[in-house]
Parts: sequence; structure tokens; C-alpha cells
Amino acid sequence: MSSQTTPGPGSGHRLVPLTPQDAPRMTRLAETAFFEIAPGITPEQMVATFAYHRSSGVETDEPAPVGVPADAPRPLVGLYCAYDMHVTVPGPGAGHAQVPMSGLSWVSVHPDHRRRGILRSMMAHHLHGLHDDGGAPVAGLWAAEVGIYGRFGYGTASHNMKLELGRGTALQAPPAVVEAAAGLRSHMVPVDSEEATAALQRVHTAAAEHQLGAVTRGEDVRRDWFRDLPKARGPKEPLHVLFVTRDGEATAYATMRRESDWNDYEMPQGKVRVGELGATDSAGLYALVRRLVDFDLTGSVSLPARGVDDPVLWWAGGPRSTSAKVTDALWLRLVDVDRALSRRGYAAPVDVVLEVADDTCPWNARRWRLTAGNDGVGTCVATEDPADLRLPVEVLGAAYAGGRSVAAQAAAGWVTEETPGAVVRLSRAMRGDHEPLGTIGF
Repeated sequence: MSSQTTPGPGSGHRLVPLTPQDAPRMTRLAETAFFEIAPGITPEQMVATFAYHRSSGVETDEPAPVGVPADAPRPLVGLYCAYDMHVTVPGPGAGHAQVPMSGLSWVSVHPDHRRRGILRSMMAHHLHGLHDDGGAPVAGLWAAEVGIYGRFGYGTASHNMKLELGRGTALQAPPAVVEAAAGLRSHMVPVDSEEATAALQRVHTAAAEHQLGAVTRGEDVRRDWFRDLPKARGPKEPLHVLFVTRDGEATAYATMRRESDWNDYEMPQGKVRVGELGATDSAGLYALVRRLVDFDLTGSVSLPARGVDDPVLWWAGGPRSTSAKVTDALWLRLVDVDRALSRRGYAAPVDVVLEVADDTCPWNARRWRLTAGNDGVGTCVATEDPADLRLPVEVLGAAYAGGRSVAAQAAAGWVTEETPGAVVRLSRAMRGDHEPLGTIGF
């Protein structure tokens, strides 16, 4: 990865490449930063999915602190990696487009080295590297804390709705959906086999084509993504994948684990914990959820990462019937404004000049003309024409997946309109037909 234009960390720290031999100190930093330890997992197993080709660590030149041997191996005080992924966004016309996305993960800073510019240097190293190498035009992440990433140009692009359904919840789907689901079959298998992860990957990528905001992982990590080591899970049930199939091919899936529980009257109150869920059509989704609420010895089902206009929410009776809880999900950031805006589609014709503010990626900080015709195909090029709108780059990231509208962000004060009507024209052009789906974790 090129770092020629990348600012380095503060005095006494330096960015260093990482290799599998760094597994022990990578694991040590992650456990220290997140103060969470997975029992029974070796450092090599912990970093099995680590993306070394887009990663960096940070070392310190400071002497060993009190209580640490002077000749101890030099620790890492910062760390990040980024996965090669895709995100589904509005495409031309009624279709969707899948845009390459660099999925930032493992972002860690040692608690004794905070506020020294380490996080800022890692974020710049990541984004400048993508720009210098012509990598993914969009970057995405899950924010552990919401106050951090907006200052690096990321905007909240989707919401994660968690639904809690009771055992036997009646799903009031339209007759056509119920009828289409009648011929589908379901079965569950342990997820940690080559056959299971291969089938899961196929339906995972197929489902994403139909779901705005969906993120897909690459084939390179799918085998280790769902590792489920006996020592780490302890007394819990092994992780399974529940498939719904039509003519022998999976059309929906859910990764899941049941947790046994009994109330004071010795009545079963087990919980079904779903980790990831996807479907290629409404019938598959209906059949999948209907099966999830029908496991013996259970009392409830937890469904994560659903959209705010998700069919399951309304089949089950709405927010009050499902104890719906909403949080932020995918945060998106345009690495290159022109490449990113030219890769998605537009719902209405538009011709606007955007003056973008971007402190982290200065090549974006200029005026851009975005145009799209009736066919929904967009083009974004640099221009010296007067601006119709002035906005920070995070506004475009928030609107990129077709969710948070530019108009709503303008109402909150994030957009300055220089030409009357420009906000509405851009907002309508960037909106999707559905709210983006809550996405997979990474």
C-alpha cells in the first residue's frame, strides 16, 4: 500500500506492515483495546480472517513502561485492517448496483497511547492508500462509538433494526407470499464445514443483489468467517446455518444458535439467536422466519440487522409487536467523490455542482458536477463552475446507499444551498426505493 502522501503518527510512533508472524501482538492489542478475551482461541486462529494486504500496525519507540521487562518484544499500540467487500446501492433505473467497498475493521489503539494522533494517522493511511492505488471508491465500517468516525468523513448510511419475536408469532403475509412459500423446504446444519460455508456464501451474495445496503464478504474469508471452536463456545450449542431451499438451491439462510433456558415453573424459555440473515425473495424470507419461530423448547427469537421498512417487521405486526430497537449500522465514506458517485445509479435526472469539504482526503475538497439523465446513469467530474450546494463529504456517504436523504441532512444544517431547488433535486436523485438493510458485522 502506498503511504507517500499519508501523514504519520505523532512523535515516538511509526506505522509498520503486518504479517501472520505478528499474530501474538495483534491479539494482545485487540484484547487490551476491547478488554474481551475469547477462551480457547490461539492468536493464529484469532487473526485467521485478517486482511494483511490492506492493514497496518503502529509501534512506539518509547521505553518499556514500569512493570514490563526492558527486553520484551516491542508491542503494537495501534492496528487496523480492511476487507475487500461490496455494498449494494441504487443502480440505474429500477436495478441495484454493487460497488467495491473497503470494509475497515480491527481498529484498535492501546488505551495508554490515546490522543497522540495514532487513530488519525491510521485512518489517513487507509484512505490515502485506497486513493493512491485506485482501490475501492467507497469505504465502510461499523462504529464501536458513534462520536469517532464522523470527523474522518464517514456518514451513517443505514440503520440496524433488531426484532424480538415470540415463539409461534403469527406472520400475516399476503396470500401470494404464503402460497409461494408453501413448496419451500428448510434444514439446519453445522456451519463449520466446507460444504456449509460454500452454500452459505452463494446465497449470501445472491441475496445481496436484492437488498439495498447489503454488504458482501469475499470468497477469501468465507471459510474462516464462521469458525466455531468448542473451547471458545463452551456449553453453547454449535453455530448452525438454517437454509431454505427451492429445487435443491438455497434461497434464504440464517446463522443461528439456540440457548437453553427455563423459567421458575420449569417451562422452556430457550432463545434463538440469529447472527446473520439473508433472502433472495419474499417467499424465502417468509419461510425462513416462520421456521425460526417454531423451534421446540424456545420462547423467543432475536433477529438482527433488519431494515426500518423490512417485511418481517410488518408481517409480525409492526414495531410494538416486535419490540423493535434501532441503532446505526453501516457507516460509508466516499474515498474518491468522482469514482463513487459515478458507480451508483440515480432515481431522477439531476445536474448539480457540489462543493465538497474533506479534511482527511484533500483531493475531494473541490467542486464536482454530478449529472444523470432519465436512464439513471450518473457521471461526476471536477469543475470550476459555481457551486449549487456546499456540503461535507460525510453527507454524501450517509446518502450513498439510498437511505438518509440529502434533504433531511440539509434540514439539520449540514448542507448549504446556493441555487434554490438544488437540495431537492439531489435528494430525490439519490434516494432508493427502499430503506437500506441493516448489514452484516465485520
